[in-house]
Amino acid sequence: MNVLRFLRPACIQLDLATAPLPIVLDETGEEPTAAMARRKSKEKDLVMAELAEILARSPDVVNPTKLHKDLIHRENNASTAIAPGVAIPHVRTLQARAFFMGFARAADPGLHYASLDGDPTRLFFLMAAPPYDDRTYHLVQKEIAQILRDDDMVDELLAVETPQDVFNSLRRFFR
Repeated sequence: MNVLRFLRPACIQLDLATAPLPIVLDETGEEPTAAMARRKSKEKDLVMAELAEILARSPDVVNPTKLHKDLIHRENNASTAIAPGVAIPHVRTLQARAFFMGFARAADPGLHYASLDGDPTRLFFLMAAPPYDDRTYHLVQKEIAQILRDDDMVDELLAVETPQDVFNSLRRFFR
């Protein structure tokens, strides 16, 4: 399956506006555990809000506010940051008229997104689907997983300069 037909150009953001939150050190020169947890949680909330805004650019979205809430609810079940530096935020929601995708990239060093390895996340493959569209949803997830196994493709996506470059890179993968 070629996922490019689901990728909406309006839903590509190569420079997320969200920036890493500053680390506040205590008198010992370390960040307290509770402060670190609050900082990381706040940073993830900011990233999720921006990702929801990116998805809301699609004409396939019914209600952007509800989409954001559904995305948060899905992410609270389990983190979608599944590979080193990569997350696949996805949601099945009544707020999506049809299956569609977006793509976002954070500047180096990345943003906290509760990844399994604890490292910052830089690439975000965004997906939204109506609740009844399981087949497409799962097939596209499988395709994205194959993309993530290709280190050269991940490096290429980290280096793209325009939304068209994203399409061109992925197009080479699906030949």
